Amino acid sequence: MTSGATPSFTIDVGSASIAAALIAPLDGRRRLLASAAAPVAVGAEALLRHLVNRVSAADADTLPHPAAWPDWPRVECRTVPPPRVALAGVSQRALEPLEREFTREGWRVTASVTADRAQAYDAALAIRDPELDLLVVGAPDGTARDAIAQLLAVVGAVASQRPGLPVVLSGGGATAVPGVAPDRTLRGHGPADTVAVSRQAIPGRLAGREAFVRSVASLAQILDLRVEGVDVGHEAATRLMASPDGVLRRIVLADGALVPSAALEDQRLLDAIARWSPLPDDAYVVRDRLRNLRIAPWRDATSDGARLRLAAARAALERLQDAWGDDGRDHAGGVQWPFTDRHGHVPTTAPDLLVASGGAFAAPPGPAVALALVDTLRRPGAVVLAHDHARVLGPIGMLTDEDERRRFLAEIVDAALLPLGSAIVAPGLRAARRGTVRVTVHGVTTTLPLTAGAVQVVDLPPGVSATVELESPDSLFVGARARRVSFEVTGGLGGLLVDTREIPLRLPDRAERRRAYLDAWQRPLWTNAEP
Repeated sequence: MTSGATPSFTIDVGSASIAAALIAPLDGRRRLLASAAAPVAVGAEALLRHLVNRVSAADADTLPHPAAWPDWPRVECRTVPPPRVALAGVSQRALEPLEREFTREGWRVTASVTADRAQAYDAALAIRDPELDLLVVGAPDGTARDAIAQLLAVVGAVASQRPGLPVVLSGGGATAVPGVAPDRTLRGHGPADTVAVSRQAIPGRLAGREAFVRSVASLAQILDLRVEGVDVGHEAATRLMASPDGVLRRIVLADGALVPSAALEDQRLLDAIARWSPLPDDAYVVRDRLRNLRIAPWRDATSDGARLRLAAARAALERLQDAWGDDGRDHAGGVQWPFTDRHGHVPTTAPDLLVASGGAFAAPPGPAVALALVDTLRRPGAVVLAHDHARVLGPIGMLTDEDERRRFLAEIVDAALLPLGSAIVAPGLRAARRGTVRVTVHGVTTTLPLTAGAVQVVDLPPGVSATVELESPDSLFVGARARRVSFEVTGGLGGLLVDTREIPLRLPDRAERRRAYLDAWQRPLWTNAEP
């Protein structure tokens, strides 16, 4: 794709939905003219025709020769269900690092078979699964030979009956699998290297999610900012942190899906999702609606259905946060926070920009999405929030030329990233104490009370910059302990969120009180909410 006179398309094909954007050169640069999303069954051709007709109906002179749209250039990314891997090892302890690494890289670990309890029947169930993509045999250096022999005898007997199943040997303890041809076998050393080698066995299965990572990294370089990206879809979720120097951390999590497939049978998982719902429905009704959201994600996407979808998105972000495991290594100045999350992890400070993408955020209004991000990915400090509403980051990440990818993003970034607003997360104000918020826009200052344990919405339209000063009788935690702090922020659809709630956010155990809290926090940010 070039910046010539021909319009072009980006296409993001997911497991449940498809999104497309029409981009055309105007005044010497690319412009994002229209975008749309639909159930994946609609198909790309119908969606592209719809975009062309929309733009032509608005201005017939914008697109040159619109009838020629089928021949216009396209860049497409395709996200498929996570690859499935079965792990076999001499012990559960040997499998733990492999399972952790494969899980964080977006694989779905379907089974673990160990030498000390493996039997032919158990191995057969795990390895003969017709949807299994890969078998990994873990035998670290120094493992007893008899244990390896026992494991390989069981695994080899079954794997030999799956002629198309690739096998990866992890570690140096095993040299071959009996009955498995050498050309089906690859070798990795440590867990991370094993995952990298495994990608060679099933190329392209994670390409769509890797493309999103590349685009966010390019965005950080273009903007010269610390950028975090989260993508929550029907089958998995991706999260990364990037700086102008490159990707700092990344994770792809199959269980980070909007409603994981395991929720169809796991009532505890359904209840964990339902905890985020502000709807007064009976627990059995909510569980059924969540199962339906997994089975038919586009069926119930408006009104209360959109609220339930955002509750599921919150739960997905919470799972992503749990797996992310902040350890405080990138704290500026080595600040030690007086709080940790429920897993004992220390939250890092907020990035400069947080970009949300994926089908999970397609139905709810932008301001409500902003609060969902603040509720779950809780870090002290100020952050600008944006939404990849046209889902262009994935397709643009498929461009292999880094310079071309940066030019493409630089030209359309203003239209591609919908400004959701800014958030300041500042815990530390004690109950019954009050501080002050001063918001200065164009030299005019507005003073508001700062309340403990609350989220306050300050009207700040898109494109408007402001200086925000927080003053408190107690020390606030915003990157350092301070009673008076100042931030430069920009507005958006959700304005400015000033959040003094705890890190992590603690919800009441009683369902009625929990729903009341969630509803009170969310209601002002739903554009069509009842008064």
